[in-house]
Amino acid sequence: MAGSGSALIARLLDGARERRSAVLVVRGEAGIGKSALLGYAAARADGMRVLRGGGVESESELPYAAAHQLLRPVADRLAAIPAGQAAALRAAFGLGEPVEGDRFLVSVAVLSLLSEAAEERPLLCLVDDAHWLDGGSADALAFVARRLEAEGVVLLFAARDEEPGPPSRTGTGPPTARALHPPAGPPLAGTGVPRPLAGLPELRLGGLDAGAAQALLAERTSVSLAPEVAALLVTSTAGNPLGLLELPGSLSAEQLAGTRPLPERLPVGEVVEQVFLARVRRLGAPAQTLLLIAAAEDSGDVGLVLRAARTLALAPDALDEAEHAGLVRVDGGALTFRHPLVRSAVYRGATFLQRQAVEQALAAVLADEDADRRAWHLAAAATGPDETVAGELEASAERATRRGGHASAASALHRAADLTGHPEPRARRLTLAAETAWLAGQPDRARTLLDEAATRTAEPRLRARGEHVRGAIEGLCGRPDLAYAMLVAGAELVSPPNPAAATPASGAGGPADRAMGHDPSTGVAPGREPGEAPGPDPGEVAGVPSGREAAQAARMLIEAGRLAFTAADLPRLAEAGRRLAGLPPVEEAVTAGGKLMIGLAALLEGDAERAATLLREGRALAKDSADPQSLTMAAGAAMFVGEDMTALDLFTTAAVRARTAGAVSALPLVLAPLGALQMWTGRFAAARATATEGLRLALDTRQDNIAAHHRAVLAWIAAVQGRAEECRTEADAALSRAIGQRLGPPAGIASWALALLDLGEGRTGEAFDRLTALADAAPGEGHPIVKIFAAADLVEVAVRADRPDRAATALDLLRRWAGPARSAWADALVSAAAAWSRTPTTTSPRRCRRTRRPAGRSTRPGRRCCSARRCAGAVGVPSRGVTCGRRARSSNGWTPRPGPRSPASSCRRPARRHASGTPARAPTSPRRSRRSRAW
Repeated sequence: MAGSGSALIARLLDGARERRSAVLVVRGEAGIGKSALLGYAAARADGMRVLRGGGVESESELPYAAAHQLLRPVADRLAAIPAGQAAALRAAFGLGEPVEGDRFLVSVAVLSLLSEAAEERPLLCLVDDAHWLDGGSADALAFVARRLEAEGVVLLFAARDEEPGPPSRTGTGPPTARALHPPAGPPLAGTGVPRPLAGLPELRLGGLDAGAAQALLAERTSVSLAPEVAALLVTSTAGNPLGLLELPGSLSAEQLAGTRPLPERLPVGEVVEQVFLARVRRLGAPAQTLLLIAAAEDSGDVGLVLRAARTLALAPDALDEAEHAGLVRVDGGALTFRHPLVRSAVYRGATFLQRQAVEQALAAVLADEDADRRAWHLAAAATGPDETVAGELEASAERATRRGGHASAASALHRAADLTGHPEPRARRLTLAAETAWLAGQPDRARTLLDEAATRTAEPRLRARGEHVRGAIEGLCGRPDLAYAMLVAGAELVSPPNPAAATPASGAGGPADRAMGHDPSTGVAPGREPGEAPGPDPGEVAGVPSGREAAQAARMLIEAGRLAFTAADLPRLAEAGRRLAGLPPVEEAVTAGGKLMIGLAALLEGDAERAATLLREGRALAKDSADPQSLTMAAGAAMFVGEDMTALDLFTTAAVRARTAGAVSALPLVLAPLGALQMWTGRFAAARATATEGLRLALDTRQDNIAAHHRAVLAWIAAVQGRAEECRTEADAALSRAIGQRLGPPAGIASWALALLDLGEGRTGEAFDRLTALADAAPGEGHPIVKIFAAADLVEVAVRADRPDRAATALDLLRRWAGPARSAWADALVSAAAAWSRTPTTTSPRRCRRTRRPAGRSTRPGRRCCSARRCAGAVGVPSRGVTCGRRARSSNGWTPRPGPRSPASSCRRPARRHASGTPARAPTSPRRSRRSRAW
C-alpha cells in the first residue's frame, strides 16, 4: 500500500522497535481502506507481537467485549500485574467474581497488561471498527492511548466517519458491571469516533486519486476497461476502493469495455450497499422517499426535489430528517449526497414501483422546464416500447449533438432504440447512435451498435450509412485496406458502379485523369457537355442515384481515396476516382474532394504540374467549408503546393471547428498534419504540444493508426533537437504500427527521423542507408510525398557518401516537385540542394572563430554552436548565401558552403514570399532551414 498513510505507519512501527510508543486513529468512510491500512501494518510488523480486536455492532452493548477480544492472547500475563488490577480485569471480562471499585482500576489494568506483554517484544494493537466499540472498552483503550510512552506499543484504531452508533449503551451485564461502567456517550459530532477517543492523533483517509483508482481497476479487472468507463467508475465512487472493487463485478464485460451503455444508476456492491442502506432504513418512510427523489434527480436542484415531493404528498420536513442524519447536505439551493455511493445505494435499494413513481413525479414537474431531463425520467419509468418517449429522446439527442454532446446523444439514441418496437426505425436509431458514439471517440461502442443495427434492416441507404461509419472507424483504428473495401461496398449500396465511368475519357491529360474518367480539357465529368444544364434530378431517372444518395456515396469514395493515398496505392485511388466520376453532380464540398483526389493521384504518379493545378482548384472550392474534414483536405492541398500560411490557417480552423463541434474522433486526424506543418515551419514548441495532444486523444479513442503519425512527428522533433532516446522510442513505436498496416506517411516520417538522428550524430553512412531505403521504399513502407520532402537530406548524405548518382536523382525529384509549386522557399531549397551537390567532399573544414570548432558544429549533442549569420561571420564568409547545418555534427566536422543567393537568417525559419511578392527569410541551408514536410 502506497501513500502518506503507509509511510506514517512504517515510521510508527520503526519507533516501537526502539521502545517508543504511539497511537493513531485512522478515520474514513466505509470501504475507504481503513482495514487495509491496518492489514498493511500487521504485514510489516516484523519482530513485533500483533494483537487484534474490534467493535462489533451486535456486541456494542456488552461492556468490555472489544477489550476482551484484544487482550485474550495475553491473558496468561495477568499474574504478572498487581493483584488488584488483575482481579478487576478478570471481573470485567466475566472471568472472576465482581470486584468493588471503579472503572479507573480496569483501565489501569489494561495499561499494565499491555506494558507487561511488550516487555518480551514490541506490541502492535489493532482495533478495527472502533465506531462500534462498547463504552467500557472505548474508555479503557482511550485511557491507555493517552498514557503510552516508552513501552514499545503501537495502538491503531480504525473508525468510520459519521456513523450514528447504537441508540443506547446501557449494557446488559450484571447490575454491578452496569453501575461501574456507564455508557461512553454518542460519537463525537460529525465523526464516527467514540467520544473517549476524541482528541487522539488522527489520519483521515480520502478516496484514491484518478491515477491510483484506475490502476486498482486495471489490476483487479480481467476485462480491458474503456477509458471513459474507468473515469466514470472513479467519479461515481469518489475513489472509494471497496466501491471500485465491487462495481465492476456488477457490470457486464461489454459495459466495462464501453461497447454497451452503463446503467442510468450504477449498481453498488452488496457490502457497500448494505452499509449505506442501514443508515437510510433508520429514517421514516417520507424521508426515505424524498431521498429516492433526490437520488433520481441528478442536478441537485432542491426546489425541483421538493416540488416532486409535493406531487407525492410528502411534507417538506422529510428533508430535515434526511439532512439531520448526515446523508444529504443543502447549501444555496443545491442538494448533494454526502457520498456518491449513498445516491447509488438509495436508488438501487428501492423497488421498481418506487422508482417508477418518483421518475414520473419528476417528469411531471419538468414538463414545462427541461425537455431533455423530462425525456430521460420518462424513459426510466417506461416498462416497454413507447414511441412517444423514444421520439422525445431522439429530439433530446439532436439538441445534444448541436451542443457537441455526442456521448450524451449516443446514449439517448440507444435508449430510444430500446423503446422502439418496429425493426426499421429501431435500426435507424441504432445507426444514428453509432455515428454519434464514433464522433464522441467511442469506436468499440459504435461497432457494437452497428452490429445490432445490421440485424434489423436491409434498407440500402441505412446499411450504407452504417458501412460509412464502420469504414471510418476501421481506417483509423484497424486495417486501412479492409476499411477501403467497406467504404467502396457501402457506396455501391446507394450508387452501383456506372460502367460508362470506367471508360477512360479521350483527350489530353495525365494517366490519373484518364483512369478516373476526367477530361482535363473541360474539367467536366463524363456524360456532360461544357455548359450543359444539370437537367432533371437524377433521382427521377431510373437506375440513377438521387442527389442525397450520390452525396452519400461520394463522401465514402473520398474517404476511400484518402486511405488509398495514405498507402500510396494508385490502383485503388484510381478505382475510387472512377466511381466518383460516375456519380451525378453533388454539392461543392464533394466536388472539391473529387478534385483533390485526382490531384493526389497525379502527385503519386509524378505529374507534379497537373497535381498542383488540381490541388489548388480543390483547395479553392473547399477552403470555406464548415466541415473539419473538408478543411483538412484543403489544408493538405495547400501544404503540398507550398502555400504554408494558408495551410496553417486552414488546419487551425479545422481543429477549432472540430473542438467546437465536440468531434473527439475527428480531432486527432486534424492535429496530425497540423503538428507536422508547425514543426516543418520551425514552430517546434507548438508542434510538440499539438502532436502530444493528438497522440493522447488518438490513444484515448483507440485510433492506433493516427497515433503512429503523431509518434512519427514527435520522433522527427526529437531528432532535430538532439533527444536521441526519445527519437528512437517514438520512431520504433510508429514503425511497428505503420509497417504492419501499410501506413506510408508515418512509416516514412519515422524512418526520416532516424536518418536525421544518424546524420546529427555523425553517422553519415547509416543516414545514407536509411534515406536511400526511404527513397526506394515500397508503398506502405514509405510515401512519395515524404520522399520528396526528404530529398534534400538525401542530396547531402549522398555527397558525403560519394554517391553523386543518388544525389542527382534526389535533386531531380525535388526540382520536379518545386517547379509547379511556384514557392519562393521551394526554389531556394532546390538552389541550396544544388549548391550542396556541387560541393567537393575533400574541402578542409573552416573553423568558427568564436568556438574554434568546425563551423556549424555543436557545443553539445543536438545543438549548433551559433546562428547561420554569426557562424558565417566567424569564419570570414559573408553571411549572404551561406548555409548552416540543421543538426549539429558530433563528429566528422564539416564546412559551411555557399548556398542560394538570398538573405541569410536564423536556421530555424523557412524562406517564404509575402503576398506582396517581397522575399521573406530565405533558407540558409539545404539541411537545417530548408522546408521539409509530409502528409
